[in-house]
Amino acid sequence: MNVWCALTVASVAVWGLGALSVPTGADGPPSHRGGPDVYTPAPGSFDFKWSGFYVGAHLGGGHTNLEATETVNPSSPIFFDTLTYGQDATSVVGGLQAGWQRQWEKFVAGIEVTYTLLQFDETTQSPLVPGLTRSAEVHDLFTLTGRLGYADGRWLAYAKGGWASAEVDIRFRDATGIVIASSGGRESGWTAGVGIDYALLPNLFLGIEYNYLHFRADVAPPLLANTQFGDVDVAIQTLVVRLNYRFGPMR
Repeated sequence: MNVWCALTVASVAVWGLGALSVPTGADGPPSHRGGPDVYTPAPGSFDFKWSGFYVGAHLGGGHTNLEATETVNPSSPIFFDTLTYGQDATSVVGGLQAGWQRQWEKFVAGIEVTYTLLQFDETTQSPLVPGLTRSAEVHDLFTLTGRLGYADGRWLAYAKGGWASAEVDIRFRDATGIVIASSGGRESGWTAGVGIDYALLPNLFLGIEYNYLHFRADVAPPLLANTQFGDVDVAIQTLVVRLNYRFGPMR
């Protein structure tokens, strides 16, 4: 609950900073003191510049899929049986981001770091070993990505990619519910995504973004006779709405 409160406060703070960035001349006609040769934009209009540091918050939905293989009688070339089975769930995701970018004509490049709160906690029965269950938890996503985009006035379309990290915990239980093997820790992987931003105000922009994240987690398998367990593949997809405040000159 405290994390969600922090995200809410951050979102409100970003909206407040954006309200402070409204040009003072937006409520009336611009001044012409500089003479007829001085360009003065129409009331309420502005030319958005994407260069600068920015901070913001995001909120949306995520889908997590976790898969691993089990093999019974792996030493037998005839009587072995291998099966891949997974766990998946959809949940609300939200978090914070901060970044820096630079605009050259129509092109924009930058770097960004994000933290996303995700809660995945699922338990599945083994299809090959009677009574054996596998529980998996995935949470606390971090990413560090590069961004490359194309700007057209208030619009910016971009792609991003780079390093991702998540906390992944795996537990195996026998028929009595006792944990017979477990492994966990922060896993590293990769991420890629695309998004579109739109400038609402001279220092405030709103956008939507899709991301794909992938991790491979080493597991400490239970020591069962004639049974072999593979590593766990974790795939996460998110679709979020983002609100960012850009620091720097308004024009």
